[in-house]
Amino acid sequence: MINTLKKIGSIALLGLSILSAGCTNNQQDSLFESAINLARENAGFVVKKAPANDVVLTYMERKSKANLSEEVENIVLVHGFTANKDNWIKFSAALDEKYNVIAVDLAGHGDSEKLLTTNYDLIKQAERLNALLSGLGIDSFHIAGNSMGGAISAIYTLMYPNKVKSLNLIDAAGIDGDTPSEYFNMLADGSNPLIASDEESFDFRMGFTMSKPLFLPWPLRSALMRKTLAREEINTKIFIDMLATKKQLAATSFEEQISETMTKHSIPTLIMWGEEDRILHVSAAAAFKNLIPPAHVH
Repeated sequence: MINTLKKIGSIALLGLSILSAGCTNNQQDSLFESAINLARENAGFVVKKAPANDVVLTYMERKSKANLSEEVENIVLVHGFTANKDNWIKFSAALDEKYNVIAVDLAGHGDSEKLLTTNYDLIKQAERLNALLSGLGIDSFHIAGNSMGGAISAIYTLMYPNKVKSLNLIDAAGIDGDTPSEYFNMLADGSNPLIASDEESFDFRMGFTMSKPLFLPWPLRSALMRKTLAREEINTKIFIDMLATKKQLAATSFEEQISETMTKHSIPTLIMWGEEDRILHVSAAAAFKNLIPPAHVH
């Protein structure tokens, strides 16, 4: 607690110095990193790195506070396209402290390795996730994935069904609903609002991805915008690889495999969707439900 208060004080002093003395990019970046580190610390997360096949992945872990007599269960959180492990900080507050929680930066995202020569297709990402968890000695866990991370979680479940205790699909990619989303209509017109290239597209992206965009004070917003714009090239590469995966899944009867695997292994499944999702239309929730009839939908 004392360390947390000291850190809050340091962030406050840095923020005041920025506001009163003008602002450099380095100062903004330092304030942003301090704010993120504080949020992780308050949520109980510690950042770590480990090899995963052809890359080194960064992840953060919140250790279980279960009694010594209790069996510790693991929850693995998989973020979406252009996102990172820190998107789970607020979400994790709702998870019982008895669970050991791991949030991963997928290859090409967050603080993990990001090279334009790496293959970022979703099957490769699932394989890397398995290599990471196996290396950590985690062979049984609950998995939750959002958007692209939902598709990776579903693919992972198909590949390693005996390791998955339950599956949580949150606005998951991979299966299309009967109504095209606003995002897919924009893609058809030649634009990709998830990849920002300037301040205008950054602002649009913030409003497009959240029904209630988070308020970011000026120094933090500027730092986040620079980080986001710097990712334009790697995000484009990841997106191309992601589209290639979609074609590959269609050629291998992905939907039939999901239905057969979930029926055979009776994996408890929860499907969650935001009704105002502009990227992946809420009708996709029913499409997933049709493939996994026992699933609960919210």
